[in-house]
Amino acid sequence: MKKAGCWLLSVFLTSTVFFSLSEIGYAESYVEDQAGKLNQETKDYITKLNKEKFSILEDSPEYGISITRDVDPAGNQIETHIENKFRNFDFKNSEAPVNIVTVFVLDQGKIWFAHGAKFASLFEPLNEDKALKEQLLELISADKYDEAVIKVSDYVYQYVEKAYTEKGLATIVQESDRLKENKLKIQQDKQVFWLVLTAVTLLLAGVGYNAYLNFKKNGLKRQFYAHKVLPARLLKDEQFNQKDFEHWLENSSKKYNSYINKNEAIRAVKYYCIDNFFPKIINQVNAITDQQKQLLKRVLLNRDIGDFFFYTYFADEQFTFLMFNTMTADAQQVSEAYTENLLSHLSKFISALPIKDELLEEKWSLIPKYKVNLYEEAKNMIQQKHRQADYLAKNMLANQSYEKLLAELPEEIEKIVLSCLKSAVFKVDLQQVYELEPIYQEIIENDFSDEDVAEVMLSLRIGYKANQTSILKLKEIVKSVLINMQDTIRERNRRETTIARFDFEERSVKTILRPKSKNRFFD
Repeated sequence: MKKAGCWLLSVFLTSTVFFSLSEIGYAESYVEDQAGKLNQETKDYITKLNKEKFSILEDSPEYGISITRDVDPAGNQIETHIENKFRNFDFKNSEAPVNIVTVFVLDQGKIWFAHGAKFASLFEPLNEDKALKEQLLELISADKYDEAVIKVSDYVYQYVEKAYTEKGLATIVQESDRLKENKLKIQQDKQVFWLVLTAVTLLLAGVGYNAYLNFKKNGLKRQFYAHKVLPARLLKDEQFNQKDFEHWLENSSKKYNSYINKNEAIRAVKYYCIDNFFPKIINQVNAITDQQKQLLKRVLLNRDIGDFFFYTYFADEQFTFLMFNTMTADAQQVSEAYTENLLSHLSKFISALPIKDELLEEKWSLIPKYKVNLYEEAKNMIQQKHRQADYLAKNMLANQSYEKLLAELPEEIEKIVLSCLKSAVFKVDLQQVYELEPIYQEIIENDFSDEDVAEVMLSLRIGYKANQTSILKLKEIVKSVLINMQDTIRERNRRETTIARFDFEERSVKTILRPKSKNRFFD
């Protein structure tokens, strides 16, 4: 008997504790209290309100309370927050039970009645009831959270119960459906309105922009022709197409400051002739070979020769392309011979050139490499000056004979070599960096566009001094510049998913998923 009595007592106590905890858990399921503002009696009151009052209404609506500091995650709508916290209420489903949650968002000072679709006709108007919300917020401000929750809960129940009594759930649902349809229609009407408005705006903008372009084009032409700079010989030439010229004027206006003054207008005519008109005339000259025609077009791009020919051609109508061809052919022979002499003396000059004073002592062992690279740099510059007709111009325009050019040959070689020295040393030093860190070269050659590579090289050269910058120092500079370029590319194109990353702790470069394309940041 004694054992049986103890067993019954244990069952009684266990059941009591179980049901007590169940009641608390049941209460908690209707209440979200992030801020810890409600006492247990208030939570129990919400549970009792659900069990004894809401549950006897048709479809047994459930009622919840949410007190939160802010919606989570920050920036989300209140409805999204409720959908996450009260998933059993299933507000998204139009066939879901008729549930309500009163939400207090403390940090934003808001109160919101979240509701199922069937209750839209009841609670959308209630969400606009500023007087009710002000009363509740006054209680919240006074730290009377329990009173505010009980007051709003009683109000909501009475509000719903009255609607059930006067209309019935079926009518409430019908009104909610109509409200939804009306809102959808209003939304569709707005979309149509904005589509029409956008179309009309675009049409008017197109018409206006076209009118603006026509006005601007005509204005540019008026401004250009006001300077009266077109040569008579040009206007009389059958090869001159004025319509094409005016189209060129329109497209080139920014380059020549919209022909704001006479000098800009003359400059525009000169470069139009050099780039467009003169090549067309040269192609029509049958008395010279194609090779000679290409030479004439090339030497006209030399600034001094272009200026000379432009002014001479339009000042003297007797001056022809055949005459110019004869002058050019003779001067070209001088330029070729002079270039050969420069190249033949270049190697000897560089071999004898002392450059230790231009270098850090630790880099003296690289002098043979520097001189080999210096020779290539200087040779390329000499050949480039020949192609650009610099030596041709000296002979033809400055009246420097071949003998005079030869007399100045040592000075010319020295000037070219010294101008190439820094670049030659830099390239060798950079190659040394690549040998220390091959990944740097791989990134520069494979991960960057041509424009990015040019910017990287410009950044590396700024501040570089052959007699101050060691190989190790240059290595650190290269690393820093690569990091900055990767940051620039990441900002420029946020859609990229693969970037080269630098691990500062290990002082190494890691390339993740190296792209196949050189321009992968612009894909």
